[in-house]
Amino acid sequence: MLRITAYSSRISYRPGDEVDVKVSAAGMRTFDAALKRIIQGDINPVGPGYREDLVPTAIGGPFRAREQKIRTGSYGIARSTGLAVAGSITVAALIWPTLPGAARQAVVSIGAETGLRLGLDEEGRASFEAISGGRRIGRATTAVPCRAKAWYAIIGTFDPETCWLNVEQVAIQHFPGISDSSAAQATAETSIDIDWSEVLFAAERIPGGAISSFYNGKIEAPFVCAGRPGAESVIVHLKGRRKLEPLIADWDFGHDIANDAFADNGPHGLHGRFFNLPHRAVSGLAWDGSTYKWQEKPAHYAAVHFHDDDLYDAGWETDFTFRLPDDLKSGVYAAHLTSDDGDSEYYVVFAVRAARHARRAPVLFVMPTASYMAYANHRLGIDVSETEIGAGQLIQVDRHHAFLQENPQYGLSLYEVHSDGSGVFYSSRLRPVVDLQPKVQGFIGGLGSNVWQFNADTHILGFFENRGLDYDVVTDEDLERDGAEALSGYPVVVTGSHPEYTSTRMLDAYRDYSEGGGRIMYLGGNGFYWRIAYSDKLPGVIECRRSESGIRGWEPGTGNYHHQFTGELGGLWRRIGRAPQQLFGVGMTAQGFDLSSPYVKTEAASDPRAAFIFEGIDEDVIGDFGLNGNGAAGNEIDRADFALGTPPNALVVASSRLHTDIYLMTPEDLLDPTPTWTGTQSDLIRSDMTFFETASGGAVFSTGSIAWAASMAWNGYDNVVARLTENVVRRFSSPEKF
Repeated sequence: MLRITAYSSRISYRPGDEVDVKVSAAGMRTFDAALKRIIQGDINPVGPGYREDLVPTAIGGPFRAREQKIRTGSYGIARSTGLAVAGSITVAALIWPTLPGAARQAVVSIGAETGLRLGLDEEGRASFEAISGGRRIGRATTAVPCRAKAWYAIIGTFDPETCWLNVEQVAIQHFPGISDSSAAQATAETSIDIDWSEVLFAAERIPGGAISSFYNGKIEAPFVCAGRPGAESVIVHLKGRRKLEPLIADWDFGHDIANDAFADNGPHGLHGRFFNLPHRAVSGLAWDGSTYKWQEKPAHYAAVHFHDDDLYDAGWETDFTFRLPDDLKSGVYAAHLTSDDGDSEYYVVFAVRAARHARRAPVLFVMPTASYMAYANHRLGIDVSETEIGAGQLIQVDRHHAFLQENPQYGLSLYEVHSDGSGVFYSSRLRPVVDLQPKVQGFIGGLGSNVWQFNADTHILGFFENRGLDYDVVTDEDLERDGAEALSGYPVVVTGSHPEYTSTRMLDAYRDYSEGGGRIMYLGGNGFYWRIAYSDKLPGVIECRRSESGIRGWEPGTGNYHHQFTGELGGLWRRIGRAPQQLFGVGMTAQGFDLSSPYVKTEAASDPRAAFIFEGIDEDVIGDFGLNGNGAAGNEIDRADFALGTPPNALVVASSRLHTDIYLMTPEDLLDPTPTWTGTQSDLIRSDMTFFETASGGAVFSTGSIAWAASMAWNGYDNVVARLTENVVRRFSSPEKF
């Protein structure tokens, strides 16, 4: 069990920057902290050996331990000052509930300890309540529950003079034999003076100040008006056909969709914002298929989908800060936290870029932090039953995985679904990401070391150190912010083992760097597969909408294909017209997580243009060993495909052979599902080692395999795969043009 967890507000720093660390520590009085340089995160006893280097720097400590909580659940808040309303009021909203009957769920909550609550009761029935002093003093509840994933208008009316409460639940679509519309009345114990200082959506504030009763599903067009209009008039208003008067508040969730704000079109300007990133840019009641772009018809996307397990920012307080040394070398570092009894530890991992005016190293490693965020805190090994089948082995569960199973409040990855079954669109690093640490094992890292993402990438860092190759580090977030400038001045750019998630600005940075004569070494597989989006206003979060095809555990729902943050179409870069073959020569073709395979040289390996790759290497079989499945080509593999954009001058100098039948073709290639699309039967299931020169004097070398780095690390980096990689690094570092 993890007794310490922590995070920092940033994942990329420069020498001299202040690093803030936010910690939750239980079962100890104090903890210590040290700055470590992470070299090799693999703890496999037959691996190259775990390595972290202490960096002497004044951090302080020991620090007092305290526990900080994470509270999940998305909601909206609008606030006002001095608003008072006399007479009867009506509160209404359109809802599309996804878990009716799961628990009490608030839809619109006016006031904190004194006010009104419109929502669903424990059985999924529309309910309207009067609250006084934090206590319910009256409730009207309909007789029948709402159906899941169906649109309703729910309407509550309160008359303070008679204490009369009325609630109506009106199904927007009617079916013979289905009675899901209902109304009910009740009388409150006493009248109340409604507190208008705060209005919550999809939740309520309970005594003591906590947010509770989270709603699961869509809410659209909530409003409050004076008087007691009939249900028909209310529905006409909700559908935007005619406004009711006099309005008190009329909230537009289709306002400023790209961000976290929403507007009140009523007379008092009760504008608000959303917390914990509910899904926006999702289809509402008006959506009719006439557009798939929310920018074209925002009124068709004026719904917001809330979840009780949404999480953006854990909101922890900072426990300590420290200053990075001015002369700190670029690399991957961590604030290493240890308990006072020495029994627990936690690593807050981050990159340190080169100082702004420092000499550039010959090699730049791009730390694929977007992919780390996509998999952040994933529970695939235990929650997804077919993981063992796909891996061809029993899963390994370490303490990090057990901790995540017992602590769902640490948030979800992009590979999971919310409690209501909808896919997770957003993943944030403003929370502890417990699998972004050295020493963590994976679920699908292949037989052997079974490392995945960050720890698999430390095999590349270890290679640099073993070969004495000077390197700097940047992150995906640096590419998103700085574009090609983040790569400028570096002769060689090296990717991680699995750079799967890429924004438009990131992909443009690689393109501009390559067209400017840069040299790229893509040392991974399944790279540049999904398009993601970053937000201009919400730091530390990525968005991914896996629309139409691709390997995916969920789909975003018809009509919900365009990202909230940018308005761009989500999905595969291949479907968007920028297949990875165009820039890197290869692209995703298959996945399998049992055994990896070797490469076999092709005739193109004897081409004089490729001579430098195989200098000193006589073997025809490359990589029949490794710490990931016992081979260099495995896990997820990429092929060259000239029809998809592999440059016509590209040389496929080696290809993998003999993959097992656990390796299956990607859905985007599987046009006709016959039994012939497996590793032993389809020639498309292969990894192609590819090299080509660019018109500007640069070059690209791609291995097309996640397992490549683990093969490099085999036998302490004393092997032909590591030698071949070094050959390419040193030639690519040379100023001589291709």
